[in-house]
Amino acid sequence: MKRIDMRFDQNTLKKWIGKNFVKYKCDPFAYTNSVTAIVGIFIDDEVYKLTNIQTVVDYFGVNDDCGVFTLEQTESNEIKSLFDNVEQVETPVSEIIQRITVINENQQIYKNQEQTYDVWLTRCIIFHFSDREISFEKDNVPFSEEIIIRRGYELKNQLSDEKDFLEGWDDEIIPQCSREYIVIE
Repeated sequence: MKRIDMRFDQNTLKKWIGKNFVKYKCDPFAYTNSVTAIVGIFIDDEVYKLTNIQTVVDYFGVNDDCGVFTLEQTESNEIKSLFDNVEQVETPVSEIIQRITVINENQQIYKNQEQTYDVWLTRCIIFHFSDREISFEKDNVPFSEEIIIRRGYELKNQLSDEKDFLEGWDDEIIPQCSREYIVIE
């Protein structure tokens, strides 16, 4: 069985509790509340790059271009659009992070009643402030580079449906998908 783990490091997220979420920076929304490939997250005086960039990965037995959701510390000049002549927008937040909910997804594949893949990935992170939330969700289309940004309340209820993973497999393959919700305080 092949195991793949693409979850975010929880130690990084734990460090953010009690800190000021200054702003986020991304391409402007065009028709939806999603942006392509990159969002800059500014927490206190640190900058983090949230990306969902196509990378060749083992997608359940086929090497294919899939959006891979990553989070890493960076410099502010590294937060830039992948497209030419696009001026990114800075959205001020200026709120103290009360807690963070991390939504990890476990995707499993069974063939001939034997498990062949066990894949973990981070689907979404939700920042909770005193009076609102902001979420950043990896689009559930495997090859998509979109990051969906939502603001409001009870955002975990607006996530994509993990059951979408169960669609479109060959008859001899049995997919399973579940999510875990981890609250970091």
